[in-house]
Amino acid sequence: MNQLDNLLNRLLRTEPDRDLTGLEARVWSRIEVMQSGRVTAWLRALPVTATASALALGFATALLSAPPRHTVEDMAVFSTNTPLAPSTLLTGTSR
Repeated sequence: MNQLDNLLNRLLRTEPDRDLTGLEARVWSRIEVMQSGRVTAWLRALPVTATASALALGFATALLSAPPRHTVEDMAVFSTNTPLAPSTLLTGTSR
């Protein structure tokens, strides 16, 4: 026999220092409390997650759907290329 066997045999002969009656029920009740806490925390985080996702989607949509910038010259009113003229904007054509 080695030292570990001697220690285990000695432990087998000793009486428990605590009452282990109902230990399993107490363990399962603590596990249930911990799991219900996780579900509650997840449910509390759900509105924050949804709001953050909606904001991110809104910003991404705004960035991707922005119209291209037009370069406007100082005297664009008198030029032949007038991309910001009402007639050009209404017809959607430009030269």
